[in-house]
Amino acid sequence: MNKRLVVLFLSFATIICYGYALGGLGSYAAGAPRPLPIAAGLSGGTVCALIALKIWRLYLDEIEEEQRRAEEEKENAERNDKDKK
Repeated sequence: MNKRLVVLFLSFATIICYGYALGGLGSYAAGAPRPLPIAAGLSGGTVCALIALKIWRLYLDEIEEEQRRAEEEKENAERNDKDKK
């Protein structure tokens, strides 16, 4: 559950950072170019997105492992029931 919340907050941070980059890009239209917010927003958003994807993949691996263990336990229980008969 905690990993899901971390991924959610990192996703929010990604959107906020990319929005910051768009705001910096808008400064060119206003006539006062500021490249630092663009670079900071793009790099920050990309880093947050990559971390969120990595954590999400770890979460999915945990779920897959739990399902595999549950299936093995079910097969073992069925095998034990057949052996008892």
